Amino acid sequence: MRHSAVRYVITGVVSAAADFGLLYLLHEWLGLPVSVAAFIAVSTAFFLNFALNRVWSFRSTAPVAGQISRYFLLACVNWVLTTIMVGLFTWAGFYYLIAKAIALVVTTASNYLLYRLWVFADRRRHPLETTRS
Repeated sequence: MRHSAVRYVITGVVSAAADFGLLYLLHEWLGLPVSVAAFIAVSTAFFLNFALNRVWSFRSTAPVAGQISRYFLLACVNWVLTTIMVGLFTWAGFYYLIAKAIALVVTTASNYLLYRLWVFADRRRHPLETTRS
């Protein structure tokens, strides 16, 4: 778990588990309407993912305001790209869940690079300084 890529994957799994678990808890146990439960669950997972990636995966100490803005912008781009990719792959004959899985792999791989180089980058460090990620 010394490399940021491993921590990034673990953070994704934890965030997804929180999303699904909270959805189940809020809807099945507490009786909230599924749409309300889904909104709360995905919102919580969104901020949990941001916090874990910032603090643990990429160990960033840069100002939060810029990072959350970049994180939200990237999330919006991912939602659009996922929708486009699933539509295109389904149109090309792929089963929709396979199309979604392909989109997930593409966005997960590209997000790691974008998180590391753009979202959670600490621009206060000297450009030639290396850190162990």
